[in-house]
Amino acid sequence: MKRKIISTLIIILGISIMIYPKASELYNDYQQEKLIQEWKESILNVEQDYMEDENDDINYDADEIDVETIKENLLSNKNKREEEIESRKREEEARKQEYIKKNMEGILKIEKINLDLPILSGATQGNLKISVASIRNTGKPGQVGNYAIAGHRNRTYGRNFNRLDEVEKGDIIEVDIEKGNYIYTVVEKIYVKPEETWVLNSNNEDREITLVTCHPMTNPTHRLIVKGKIIE
Repeated sequence: MKRKIISTLIIILGISIMIYPKASELYNDYQQEKLIQEWKESILNVEQDYMEDENDDINYDADEIDVETIKENLLSNKNKREEEIESRKREEEARKQEYIKKNMEGILKIEKINLDLPILSGATQGNLKISVASIRNTGKPGQVGNYAIAGHRNRTYGRNFNRLDEVEKGDIIEVDIEKGNYIYTVVEKIYVKPEETWVLNSNNEDREITLVTCHPMTNPTHRLIVKGKIIE
C-alpha cells in the first residue's frame, strides 16, 4: 500500500513538474495583458480629460462652428501682426532719423548720379550701414586739406556709392553744411589697392575732397577713388 501511495505521489509530482512551466507562462501572459490593458485605459483617461478641458475652453459643438467667424478672427490677427510690424518700422525709422540729426556733418550731393545723402561723422560700420560717412583725421569741408568720405556700394541701383563709377572728370560734387555750400569739381578717378592710403593725404595747399568705395561691387579687390578740388 505504501509503495502504491508513493508511486502515485511520484506520478503527480512528475505531472506537476511538467505542467508548471506552461502554467507559469500562462500566468505571466495574463499579468502582461493586464498591465497592457491598464496602460491603455490610463492613456484613454488622460486623453478624455484633455478633450474635456479643450471643450470647456472652446465651449461650442463641432456642428455649430462658424466658418466666417474663424475667417474674421484670422484676418483680425493678421491685421494686428501687420500693424505691430509697421509700428516697429516707424519706431526704428524715427530712431534712425534722430541719430542722423545728431551725427550729421552735412549733405553730399552729386547731381549726375542722383546722389543726395547725409554725411555722418566717422566711417564706422554702423554709420556706413545708414549712409556715407567722413573718415576721421582727414580734412574738413571747405577748408584747406583733404576731406575724405567713404560709402558702401549696394546692389540696389542708386543707393549710396553704387553709381560712383559713373562720375567722370569735370563732374560736380557739392557739400552742404550749416555754415555754407561748397562746390568741388572732379579732377581724378582712380582704382587703388586697399593698402594705398596715400589717397587720403593732403598737399596742405588745396581744398580737396576724396570719395572712397569698394571696387568691383561684388568680391571687391580694389578701391574706387574720386578726387575733387573746390571751385574758387
